[in-house]
Amino acid sequence: MEQKGSAYMDGKNTTERQLMIKGELPFLSPDATSEQVWKHFYHLATLFAKSQELAPSLNCFIDVFLIRGNEMHSPDKDWLDFFRRQFAIYLMGKKCISCSLSEGDMIHDFLRMEYEQIKIELQNSEFAFQKENLSRWFASIELDFPWLVESEELHWSFG
Repeated sequence: MEQKGSAYMDGKNTTERQLMIKGELPFLSPDATSEQVWKHFYHLATLFAKSQELAPSLNCFIDVFLIRGNEMHSPDKDWLDFFRRQFAIYLMGKKCISCSLSEGDMIHDFLRMEYEQIKIELQNSEFAFQKENLSRWFASIELDFPWLVESEELHWSFG
């Protein structure tokens, strides 16, 4: 019985060693460049998607495109909230939780333009919007992404 467990552990260690040798280092160094960081998160996002882990996959994809847009630590918290919500909606609305780099960059730019337009419209509005309520209001916005379909037509897959 113990030999069987030992053989299993040896096999597991071999597999883990092969994975570590095959890819880059599993952890980033403290002096990693932003490119290394977003590539690491992109790899994690695709792995989470393949293992059908929705929340971690969405969070990693969102972080990838905030990092690529040099906005991970943006002082505009409304933009970050808007982007996180809308990018998650975009990914969940697709038939497959995946996003190429060019697609994500395009959606990032699209969302940035929409956000800037919304800010202008809020400033020019006759109604007074309180900054504290913007988060809830952003959650109610529906953007016209090209993939929107009726909910009964939607079939999900991962990766």
